[in-house]
Amino acid sequence: MDDFLTMIEANAVGSRAEPGCIRFDVLQSADQSNKFFFYEVYEDADAIAHHKEQPHYAAWGAFKESGGTISSVSKKADGKFMT
Repeated sequence: MDDFLTMIEANAVGSRAEPGCIRFDVLQSADQSNKFFFYEVYEDADAIAHHKEQPHYAAWGAFKESGGTISSVSKKADGKFMT
């Protein structure tokens, strides 16, 4: 868990510094302490593409590939009524 938290904090901090990143929140489930949700909002597709080219994104991918996470599921959505 410590390695996971260190890795995702570095990814979140790096992502938040990117141009076009509006939000990058890391949420821990209230009833499953080993379950996390990442809420990411980017200005547009170019910002997402830029995000995926960053070293911290590659490090997160390598961490997942090494078995650092049990599973990972991504959902995409379009923003409505956002502030």
